Amino acid sequence: MEKISIILAEGENHVRQAIQISLDHQKEFKVVGEAGYAESLLAQVGHQPSDLLLLDWNLPGMHPQRIISVIRRYCPMTAIIATGVRREQGKAALAYGVDGFLLKGLPPEEFVSELINLLKDTRLRSER
Repeated sequence: MEKISIILAEGENHVRQAIQISLDHQKEFKVVGEAGYAESLLAQVGHQPSDLLLLDWNLPGMHPQRIISVIRRYCPMTAIIATGVRREQGKAALAYGVDGFLLKGLPPEEFVSELINLLKDTRLRSER
């Protein structure tokens, strides 16, 4: 099975590293890029589109609605799952058109399990 390529966009270094470590231990995922700011994310996406974008809802540098709009325009096949610290952020994220939402505060095993479950429901899985 081909690995799902992921760009991890997270504004907090320690959170980004924790998520990266959790994903690195999974055989179905391959993190192909990381970004701590919107500008870095958009530059990476332009050069190396991925199957999935894990997007920090509070990523510094640009409003998430604008980031989502740009990703959808230039990488329409990329699934976008937003991450945040409050459930209310999930409602806003889904209203802006992301494919799913994950709470960052989940234990690593639960975060990965929820991610896998979300991917089963997204167009990423239906197109494979």
